This record gives sequence, structure tokens and C-alpha cells, in this order.
Amino acid sequence: MFDYLKNFFTKYFYEEEQYAALLLIVIVAILFYFIGAAITPILISILLSYLLNGLMISFTSKGLQKNLSFYLTFLIFILIYVLIFLTLPLITGQIGSLLNELPAIVSYLETLFRELINSYPDFFTPEQIDEIFLNSTSFIPSIAEQFLLQLNSGFSAAMNALINIILIPILVFFFLKDKKEMLGYVTFFLPKKKILLSKIWIDLDVQLFGYVKGKALEMVIIGFVTSTVFWFLGVNYSLILGILVGLSVLIPLFGAILVTIPVLSIGLFQWGLDTSFLIFTVAYFVIQILDGNVLFPVLMGNEVNLHPVIIILAILVFGGIWGFWGLLLAVPLATLIRAVYKVWPKKEAVT
Repeated sequence: MFDYLKNFFTKYFYEEEQYAALLLIVIVAILFYFIGAAITPILISILLSYLLNGLMISFTSKGLQKNLSFYLTFLIFILIYVLIFLTLPLITGQIGSLLNELPAIVSYLETLFRELINSYPDFFTPEQIDEIFLNSTSFIPSIAEQFLLQLNSGFSAAMNALINIILIPILVFFFLKDKKEMLGYVTFFLPKKKILLSKIWIDLDVQLFGYVKGKALEMVIIGFVTSTVFWFLGVNYSLILGILVGLSVLIPLFGAILVTIPVLSIGLFQWGLDTSFLIFTVAYFVIQILDGNVLFPVLMGNEVNLHPVIIILAILVFGGIWGFWGLLLAVPLATLIRAVYKVWPKKEAVT
């Protein structure tokens, strides 16, 4: 055992910079874990600035002056930012209506599935049927209601938290405008020898920017298309369902499965087993198929070339550690680990 550890450290930790890089990663992880919630506006602003910086660079590459590119990029951000908050009253209104109708939806689904199960008495006894619905009626409404209440609370808080609403665009403005100065403050705390850290960042930046940009575009496109199609079909709560379907793309593999349950449940409650429900279901699955087979490959390409098994493991591990946020950050964190492993210096251990 001692020889194994000795060989491991000899192979992977033979330079001072490697220890410094490991220490930095551990410190950042600890800070995120303990004060991540407190600095959420700063983290959101950094992420938005990271995305907008790519847009600003593309404007500059097309011949626009740097200052003009900056102001044009920031103007686009402000227009989108204002548009999002203008839709909040409509979103909160739909959430409130859905919360009021949730008991009726659950009751309807219970009746429908009870009739379905009663059609096959050879497979289920009356006692088993009662037990199934006793568990489901106590579990499903609780989960759904808590989720919607948190969602509603989140949007209400966003409307009332004027400080954060004002703070985020201000931070984005300065992060974009004074990027070099901000990076200078950060690099002041880094070791003088930053070859390894630079290699990690370069490898991570190429993959992570493509992933974040692609997922952001996919989320907006799928959310908008879903809301529009559902509104055209006359689906209740089309805006909320569109937002949920859009957000589901952020959770690889499992997101589409999880969001399908509330989507089909609301459609089933609205129309029953009718032709309209069939059209609605077909439209929803067409959107999912086009997303998975057309939109996702076009937007993402080979930006993050992780094996599906690695993605599943990342979702299980980070989701188990950080819950919902772990699910969202599973792929970026897996990408970070791969970038570190890929560029980490190695040498043969001395035997």
C-alpha cells in the first residue's frame, strides 16, 4: 500500500505547481460549497459575462471597434434581461392557477389510472390498488406542490429582490468592460508559475464555452418553440410547460424523462383520452425528437465529447452531493475533471 501511494505521488505530484493547482481547486470547491448561495448574483454575472464575451469577440472579429462591440453586446443583454422580467407577472399568474388546480389534476389522474388498473384484475388485487394510490396520492402532490411553490417563490423573490435585479446588469457591465483588470485581481492570488493552470483553462475554455453557449441556445429555442406550439394547440399553462421543457435540456439524458410526466399529465387532465390529447402528445414528442436528433447535434457538435456512461455517473455523483444544482453542473464538472486529467503532468514512478 505504501509503495502504491509513493508511486502515485511520484507520478502525479513531482512539481510545486501541481500542489499549488490542487490546493487552488480544493479551496475554490470549499468556497463554492459554503458561500455559493451568498454570492449567487456574482456567479450568475460571471457566467453571463463569459457567454457575452464570446458574442463581443465575434462582433470584433467582423470589423467592429472594441468599444462599439462592447456597447452593442451589452445593449442586446439589457433588452433580453428586460424582456424576461416583463414576462414574470404572466409566469407567476400561471403558477398560481396551476397550484390551485393541482389537487383536481391528481384526483383525475387517480380516477383514470384506477379504472385502467381495474380493467386487469388478474394483475392487481384490490388491496394492492389501494396501496398504490395511497402512496401516490400522498407522494406525488407533495413533490409537485413543493416544486411549484419553490418555483413561484423564486419568481416572486426575483420580482421583489430589486438589489439583485439591479446588481446583475451592473456586474455584467464591469466584468465585460474591465475584464483584464478583473482577471488581474484574480491572477494576483495565483502562483507565479501558472503553466499547468493555463493549460487546464485553455482546454476547459474550448470545451466549456461551446457547451454553455450551445445549451443556452438550445434551452431558449426549445422553450420558445414548445411554448408557441402548446399555445397554438390551446394547452393550459403553455408558458410554464415551455419553460420546464426548455430547462430540462440542462439535465442530460434524465431531463426529458422527468419533464414528460407533468407535461402529459396536464394535457391528459385538459382533454382526457381524446384526439386533441393525441395531437398534443405527438407534437410534444416531435419537438423532443427534433431536439435530440437535429438541434442538439447542430448546436453542440463535438464540443463536449463525454461518453454517455461518464455523463450518467457524473449526474448520479454530483446530483447526490449537491442535489438539483449538481444535476445542472454535472457535465461542466465532469469536463473540468477531464481537462485536469488530460493536461496534468505525469512521469513514470521510480520503482
